[in-house]
Amino acid sequence: MKPIGDTARRALQARARPLDAARLRGLSPLLLIIPHPDDETLGCGGLIAEASDHNLDVSILYLTDGAASHRGSASWPAKRLAKVRRGEALSALDVLGVRADHVLFLDWPDAAPHPPRSKAFARSVEAVRRWRGGSPPRSVWAPYRDEGHCDHQAAWTLACEIARLWTASTPAMFEYLVWSWSDPGIAESLNGRSVWSLACEHQIARRRRALACHATQLGGLIDDAAQSFAIPASLRALTDCPHEVYLER
Repeated sequence: MKPIGDTARRALQARARPLDAARLRGLSPLLLIIPHPDDETLGCGGLIAEASDHNLDVSILYLTDGAASHRGSASWPAKRLAKVRRGEALSALDVLGVRADHVLFLDWPDAAPHPPRSKAFARSVEAVRRWRGGSPPRSVWAPYRDEGHCDHQAAWTLACEIARLWTASTPAMFEYLVWSWSDPGIAESLNGRSVWSLACEHQIARRRRALACHATQLGGLIDDAAQSFAIPASLRALTDCPHEVYLER
């Protein structure tokens, strides 16, 4: 199975600069904003693993609780599903090399993001400020701003607001793609953007193991939901890509 967006990815890689170890060191500490548990592996699992292997400072911020992936299940009500998905996320991050004390869960409701000017949004920004304390990131990574999912768009909006917390040392901003790979014109629409390519073929087996931690999202486990989601095979195949592509703001 070819990964989603394989042709577009190759086109972007052809004009990308290499995101090598020296460049990564200059971007540490890294703060990654993740919309749902599993997006860390699908969108930037190679980056997390590479940064961890180089003993860089990597922190992960999960936006939502992921409880809307299987609506109406009697055996897996939202509270149980959210708890299990949190555990799956921590297991995946353990595979990728990130400790639990470098992870923050904001627990926004899945598929119902807080508006940017709401009190709940402001509380989340403040929670991140307290969490980071006096250790601002040098880089913030979030989903592509035009991803076709409200939580992914909200993660980018939150990332921009978080970056403003440290006016004395504004972090570099990077975007990763998940669902936008399904857009056949994505490479053309990104003409003029700064593109970076991370070589991570040696992390494929590790990324596969990390994705396997997300058992609730792989199908076959929850069979009584009125509306259910399973990661499509073409999206799972993102873990088999020898390169990951990132956009610099």
